[in-house]
Amino acid sequence: MSIYDIHTHNPFGRVETAIVQLTADSFKVEPGGYYSVGLHPWYITDNWRVEMATLSVMALHPQVVMIGEAGIDKRNGAVLLNSQMEVFREHVRLSELVRKPLIVHCVKAVDELLAIRREMKAAMPWVLHGFRGGVEQWRQLSRAGIRVSIGEHYNEAFIREMPLTELLVESDEQLSVDDIYQRIASDINIDVHELQNQVRNNISQLLHVSF
Repeated sequence: MSIYDIHTHNPFGRVETAIVQLTADSFKVEPGGYYSVGLHPWYITDNWRVEMATLSVMALHPQVVMIGEAGIDKRNGAVLLNSQMEVFREHVRLSELVRKPLIVHCVKAVDELLAIRREMKAAMPWVLHGFRGGVEQWRQLSRAGIRVSIGEHYNEAFIREMPLTELLVESDEQLSVDDIYQRIASDINIDVHELQNQVRNNISQLLHVSF
C-alpha cells in the first residue's frame, strides 16, 4: 500500500494510491482500500439529516480514515449559507467523535471556516483541499490546525515556500495524480519519486496509519 493521493472522487484504479471519497449512497469498499465519507456542500438537500445518520455509521468502518469532504462554498447559490454551515458543523462533530481528520471544501469562506474551528474547539486535523492561496493564508490556516492539499491548480510561489513535510497532494476529480506530481516536482526541482515518498509519509503521519 502506498497512499500518496489524499483525496479523489475517482475510484477506478486508485485503491493502491488514493483515499477515495464515498457518499451515503455509494458505500462500497475494496480490500486494502482507504476512504473518506461525507456530504459535499453542493449536494445538500432537505434530506441531509438522514444522510448524516448513514454517514455516521459508515464513519466507523476501519477502512474509512477521514471524514468529508464537507464544507462551505459561497459560490454555490443553490444551498443557503446557513444550511451549509449547519451541515459542516455536523461533520466537525462526527470527525471529533470518531477521531478521524476532516477534509474540507472551502470557497471564499476561510473566515467562516476559522470561526467554526474556534467556536467548536475542534482538536482533529482538518485538510483544506484544492488550496490555491499563498504563504500568508497558509500560515493563518496552519496556526489554526488546518493543513492544505494541492491539486491540478496551485500557487507556484507558495509550493516553493512550503516545507515538504507539510505538503499533501490530491487528484480530486482528475484522472492521473501522477501528472500533478510531475508538475510539482518540476516546479520545486525535486525527484518525483522522492516527492511521492515524502507525501506518502506526510499522509501516514496525519492519519496515524502505516502505508
